[in-house]
Amino acid sequence: MKLTNNYYPIILLKGMLMGIADLIPGVSGGTIALITGVYKDLISALNNISLKNIFKDLLKNFKSNKFDFLSVLGLGIILSIILFSKLILFLLENYNNQISSFFFGLIICSVYVLLKKVKPIKILDIILLLFSSFIIYQLLKINAFEKEIDITYIFMCGFLCSSAMILPGISGSYILLILGAYQFMLKKLNTVFLNDSDSHLYIIAFVLGAISGVLIFSRVIKWLFKNFENKTLIVMIGFILGSVTKIIPYNNKDQEIIGVYDFFISDMSLIFWAFLGFSIIIILNTISKKNEIQ
Repeated sequence: MKLTNNYYPIILLKGMLMGIADLIPGVSGGTIALITGVYKDLISALNNISLKNIFKDLLKNFKSNKFDFLSVLGLGIILSIILFSKLILFLLENYNNQISSFFFGLIICSVYVLLKKVKPIKILDIILLLFSSFIIYQLLKINAFEKEIDITYIFMCGFLCSSAMILPGISGSYILLILGAYQFMLKKLNTVFLNDSDSHLYIIAFVLGAISGVLIFSRVIKWLFKNFENKTLIVMIGFILGSVTKIIPYNNKDQEIIGVYDFFISDMSLIFWAFLGFSIIIILNTISKKNEIQ
């Protein structure tokens, strides 16, 4: 993807959408990257990070290594996490069904858009799609466990979450929820601007773990795309499809999963939020196509 100065605001917006997605359990920033057309550039840019490129040839090859793209996208992610963590916490506590409906529409539309990019779809592709969907479905059924939280544990959480974040369909926030550290880290983020050295230490440990995980796992993803591009994309679409089970809204009173049809019939206004999520993917996909043509 060739970037121009006029295109940077769009990359920033996509980064912010990834940041928002990473704050919501069940929603993956990697999914947003894939459906908005920046996933391959993200993986490529991450693979270009090395001691030589950073300390010796940083300015010389800044654009050719896609560090300009990575900087703008990363800025968007960081801005979202800092600016919207309190808002997301409030929305999840008070408007969970609306948020769930919005992302339900977003995920369903993204699966359709991404499947159109796989040509032709073979029998093996369908088997891979169903198998990868089943794997994620089973993974997301794991219940959270309790663990004493310290700096080392938070570093490990950052490592595991970042690996999940760049995989479409696997929510870094949900991994954090399973590890029993989601609420803990969200509260620490909410105090980032306060004079709280304890919070700052935990945030630094998490960030260092996240950076380590991203740098290692991005190389695996790049190799898979280089050698098995279509199959890798199919598996990732399966991951997204399997994650829908965590997006399906539930009844807030008894926490029991209910049918999608019954849910939307019970509150017709939720159809609007699902349609809004669906529409945003259509708009982002249209913008991406126009920029590719340019």
